[in-house]
Amino acid sequence: MVQNANIDQLVSFGKDNVEALVKSSSLAVKGLEELSKVYAALANQSVEQTSAAVKALSSAKSPTEFQSIYNDLAKNNFEQFIAESRKIQELTNSLVTSSVAPLSARVQALQSMYKVA
Repeated sequence: MVQNANIDQLVSFGKDNVEALVKSSSLAVKGLEELSKVYAALANQSVEQTSAAVKALSSAKSPTEFQSIYNDLAKNNFEQFIAESRKIQELTNSLVTSSVAPLSARVQALQSMYKVA
């Protein structure tokens, strides 16, 4: 009877592991979809910004005005790059944390089983 209880416990633990793996994979896929949307939006935004930059630069009436426009564009692009990089980093950290959480819970469950035994 004790062996059946142990086998049932082992089967249940394995089932929980599979469920955690499925949940983890599902969370990872959702996160990757969100990341890909962010990257696609950035690509579209980049094309629009490049077009606007070319128009702004071509409207310059003098080399001094061209340099001023260029400097402003470079500064704005760098600031935007930093902001978007932070956004992507936070999103990636969130993705990793959420998708690993179900697996971490199973590791903790395994550790608690060995502490009891």
